[in-house]
Amino acid sequence: MKRGLIYLVALVLVVGLAGSYVVLAEEEPIRILATVALSGVAGNIGPGYDKAMRLAIEEINAAGIDGFSKIEYKVIDTETDPAKLRQKLLREIQTWHPDVAGGTALETTIRVPCELCPQYKLPYFVGGHLSMTKYLPPGEVPLTPWVAYYGYSDFFAGQLAGQFFEEMGVKKVALLAGDYDWGYSNGIGLKYYWETHGQPFEISPVIYVPLDKTDYSTEIQLIKQEQPDAVFIPYTGAGWMSAATQMKDAGAAPRIILYGTTYSNMGGAKVTGAYGAEGIYTLSDHDPTTNGWRVYVRAWKDAYGEQSYPETYSNNYYQAIYWLKEVFEKAGTKDPDVIIKTMQETSFQNVCISPMGPMGPDGENLGAEAAVIQFLPGAASDLDPSFGLHPVLVRTYSTPDLTSRAVLDVIKDYPKLEPREDYPAG
Repeated sequence: MKRGLIYLVALVLVVGLAGSYVVLAEEEPIRILATVALSGVAGNIGPGYDKAMRLAIEEINAAGIDGFSKIEYKVIDTETDPAKLRQKLLREIQTWHPDVAGGTALETTIRVPCELCPQYKLPYFVGGHLSMTKYLPPGEVPLTPWVAYYGYSDFFAGQLAGQFFEEMGVKKVALLAGDYDWGYSNGIGLKYYWETHGQPFEISPVIYVPLDKTDYSTEIQLIKQEQPDAVFIPYTGAGWMSAATQMKDAGAAPRIILYGTTYSNMGGAKVTGAYGAEGIYTLSDHDPTTNGWRVYVRAWKDAYGEQSYPETYSNNYYQAIYWLKEVFEKAGTKDPDVIIKTMQETSFQNVCISPMGPMGPDGENLGAEAAVIQFLPGAASDLDPSFGLHPVLVRTYSTPDLTSRAVLDVIKDYPKLEPREDYPAG
């Protein structure tokens, strides 16, 4: 009897320990490593990414995650420096062992996760858009399913800008862009639209500026001389938020100033200021009239103060974290191969005009949507009654149905817009 009792107790203990192991295995945390620029030439946009991810994670942890205990979050500063990012990301992969990482959007640094993440089977996400020219020969950046993008190709952004200009009756367009992949690809998209739609407007001048430049007085004088009735400003680097203000101060502002996707929402307008942002159009990742956007802005203000507003690209990263929650819950595991497969099957949308996912074979976001918004006088929204402008939805567009490889087939031998070339109206 004693021996039988001992066996019974041992059996109970074994079963109990096995049950505890199952619970613990099911309740492991999900580790998310944020890689954002908190300093360097892109240090003006990284803090917003961090705030958005922290906000989403706090909400998710408070509500709970099916099958997992919580999300653990850690952030590293990329310093907008590929060498520094490589060193830091590799260290965290080897010591902290993240389950997923993401954050960097500037194309000078994105090549690092595109190279490292496949080697270490680390799923990676970008809350920004997909820059294409970096994948062209000499091929320093590989296409990979291990890096997933929220938005659409910058090649598409340039095409949408061209479509918008034509619809608005523009006769002459200036390009003011950063002197790197993103600026080139946006310009290629604009040029592609121009060539395939009968050259509906003149493109001049074409200007590329170093990313660390903040004073655009020389470039703006050139724009003033050329007198375009629209200027497209995809991203110029450190001085980007002030470009429109500098243009207005110099008396060089055309009828239409169209900012690129990273300006995105009222957060950009508030940084620019009511004077600088008034009348500006921007390719946007959200519809300011939706309830989802309203809920997000309210949560942001509750977390960061009534005078704050969601910053550049922040809504994309907020939505991306909720998408990751959906992915991990659906996968029911942290196995990276399963996570990548689930990313390619999963869609989630709350505050952005596009869903995050499902992903294509090389991390492209399938079925993305685009919008154009404009900032007009009057604090029409009670979300921000102290600011003198409000956003108005002007246009919505569906992006072309092309994979990344199909885009590369189009642009691989396609020259970018060149400053000294002529692009007259047809």
